[in-house]
Amino acid sequence: MVAIPSVFWPSAAPAIAGEQQALSRRGVLILATVFYAYVTFTDIVMTQALRIQMLELTNMTIFGTWPRRLLQHALLLPVLLLCYDAAVRIGWTPLRRRLPAQLALALVFSLLVVWMMSIAGQILHVLFGAPVEPFGISTRGDWAVWTATTVGGFTTYGFGLALITIVATLRRYHQLQLRNSELQRQWAGARLAALRAQLSPHSLFNVLHTIQARISGEPEVAESLIASLGDLLRALLQAGERDFSQLREELEFAELYLGLQTGRFADRLSVRVQNGADTAAVWVPSLILQPLVENAVVHGLADHNGPVRVEVTWDLSPYRLELKVVNSIGRGRVPGGGGLGLRNVRERLAVQFGGRAILSSGLVDPTTWVTTLHLPVLREWSAAPAATAAVPT
Repeated sequence: MVAIPSVFWPSAAPAIAGEQQALSRRGVLILATVFYAYVTFTDIVMTQALRIQMLELTNMTIFGTWPRRLLQHALLLPVLLLCYDAAVRIGWTPLRRRLPAQLALALVFSLLVVWMMSIAGQILHVLFGAPVEPFGISTRGDWAVWTATTVGGFTTYGFGLALITIVATLRRYHQLQLRNSELQRQWAGARLAALRAQLSPHSLFNVLHTIQARISGEPEVAESLIASLGDLLRALLQAGERDFSQLREELEFAELYLGLQTGRFADRLSVRVQNGADTAAVWVPSLILQPLVENAVVHGLADHNGPVRVEVTWDLSPYRLELKVVNSIGRGRVPGGGGLGLRNVRERLAVQFGGRAILSSGLVDPTTWVTTLHLPVLREWSAAPAATAAVPT
C-alpha cells in the first residue's frame, strides 16, 4: 500500500531535504474538488432524468429536485475535503492499524449523505418556501433508500481517495525518475573527476622518473626535459578541468609526453604523431590518449634492447573516429591486458559513452602491437554545470 503521508505534503511526514513533494496539500484539495464537481454534475443529470421518467410513469416524486441535490453536494464538499485531509494524515502503514481509521472516515462521509439531503431540503424551504419533499418512497422504504445512498456515498468517497493516491503516486514516480537521472549525471561527473585525479599522479610519476634518470649524467638534457615537463603540466592542468578536448589538443599532449620519453631514450625510441593543419575538429575525452602512449613506450621498451617506434594516428569517418597507437615490441613478447592506465580508459569510456566506444588491442605481426580506440564523432561539446557530467552532442 502507498504510505500517503510521505507522498502528499510535508506536514504529514518529513521529506528528503531539497526534494519537491509529489502533490501539495493545495493540489490534493483542488483535485478532490474537481472530482466531486464531476460527481455532482453526473448525479444531478442522472437523477433529474429518472425523476422526470418516474413522474411520467407513476406520478410519484421519488428523487429530490436538482436544486436540492446541488445544495446537498455543496454541503458535503467541505466534509469530503476534511475527510481526505484526515485520511492523508493518517496514511496506510501499518495497514492493520490504519485501515480501521480510513474505513471510519469513509463511513462518516457516507452516513452524512442522507442527512445533508434532508438539511438541504430544510434550507430551501426556509429561504424560498420550497415544499419539503420526502426523501424515501414510503416509510417502509426509508431504510432501503438510506442503505443505497450510504453505499453510493462510500463508493464515491473511495473512488476519490483512489484517484488522489494514483495521481500522487504517478507524480512521485516521475519525480523519482528525474531525481535518478540527476543523480546519475552527478555520479558520472564525480566519477570522471576521480578518474582524472587518478590519472594525473600516475602520469607525473613516470615523467619525473624519466627526468631523474638524466639529472646526474646529462644535466643539460635534464634541464630541457624539465622545461618540457612544465609545458606538459600546463597542458595537463588545462585538460584536467574539462571532460572533453579537441583532438588537436590531445595529439599535442601526446607529442609533449612522447618528446619527454624521446629525451630519455634518444638512442632507441622514435615517435610520430599525426597532427597537423588537417586534424579533424572533433572532440575526444580529455587525456584519453596519454595512458595509451605511455603503455606503448613502457611495453615497447621492455625485455629487449632494440629500437622502438611509436606512432599515433587517427582516421575519421562520418560516424566514427578511430584513434590508433602502434608500437613495436620484442619478438615473442605479448603485453598483458594493461594496468591502471588501461583500466582508467575503459572506465572513462563506459561512463561517457556506454557501449558506443570500444577499446581494443592486439598483435598485428610478431613485433607490432596496436591499440585502437573507436569513438563516436563529437563535433560539438557543452560544459555542464558544476558536479554534473558534460554532455557531448
